[in-house]
Amino acid sequence: MNPFFLEDDTGRREALLAAQQAHPQQLPAYIIEKDFYVTCILYILYVDIAPKLTARSQIPFVFKGGTSLSKCHKLINRMSEDIDLSFSMDLLGCQEVVREPIRSRKIMRAEATAIDTVARQFVLDELIQPLTKSLKALDSRIEVEIEQNEPLHLGVHYPTVLEEGNAVQRRVLLETGSLSQNNPVGNIDITHILGEYISDFEEQKFSVLALNPERTLVEKMFGVHCNLLNGTPRPKYARHLYDILTLHQRDNTWCKNKQLLLDHVEFCDIHYRTNLEQCNSARIGPLQLCPTSSDMLDHYRTDWETMADMFPNSQLPYTFNSLLEEIRNFETYINTFYYLESHADSGSIDQ
Repeated sequence: MNPFFLEDDTGRREALLAAQQAHPQQLPAYIIEKDFYVTCILYILYVDIAPKLTARSQIPFVFKGGTSLSKCHKLINRMSEDIDLSFSMDLLGCQEVVREPIRSRKIMRAEATAIDTVARQFVLDELIQPLTKSLKALDSRIEVEIEQNEPLHLGVHYPTVLEEGNAVQRRVLLETGSLSQNNPVGNIDITHILGEYISDFEEQKFSVLALNPERTLVEKMFGVHCNLLNGTPRPKYARHLYDILTLHQRDNTWCKNKQLLLDHVEFCDIHYRTNLEQCNSARIGPLQLCPTSSDMLDHYRTDWETMADMFPNSQLPYTFNSLLEEIRNFETYINTFYYLESHADSGSIDQ
């Protein structure tokens, strides 16, 4: 057990504030606190639970999404809210649904729904109890609750000792309803920020299997594309624009694997039952990454401006207008590369 859990709330608060002062960017203490609990959850998943599942799967879990970009790859300079955990098909005793001409779209989606049911049952039968037991052994005040049923998401509510910060909720959302092709992935050693800056709480790093950033990039691109075509304001989408730009600036070859995008679109079409029109528009182009309607522009602006608490010094790295200009330039670039220059065969699907 980390000595942090032996401290009373006053001692914990002092430790987190000391870590904030020691951090070169004065990362807010409430972010350091949440990162600590994110790390505790990942440790339980990968060090305590995953080894007991190796008879069924050598890689039962894949850590993906925005938190993996900051926590594992150190690519984005913001705090992410959630742990997006993908299950491997062999863990569930299932196989990826593959499109075949002789099978209808309805049949394929029924097969995908059956996999979702197996995944949900795995969480209920084999994940919640050991996760809750291990977390409560650290602090009995930690609560694990089912926050969403379809797909199944778990909320891990931790006893915060800090008050500041509006954008960062005092719970870790463990998204366990995610299936993925889990390709490409890599093992990365991680630890928590608190131990990196306060030696009394330092711990040995442990390994997690995380989705590679090039896959996360195309997943975020397609997610924004679908949201904008749908035209329904949804929270926490402006951060995807920042993530896309940051990843592209870090390595401008990551976005050039069009086949990776097409593979993801196909997977979403079958397994996530994504709207066919949205899937086909990504297959043949163009991708829409920049909001244009007044309603979506207003929503993305508000969504972006409420994110300040998630960044060091509570400072957004872009004004919203600058963010829009940059994403518009990227949208033009990627649409030219994907659809005006022939890099991979693609076409719409009508079944």
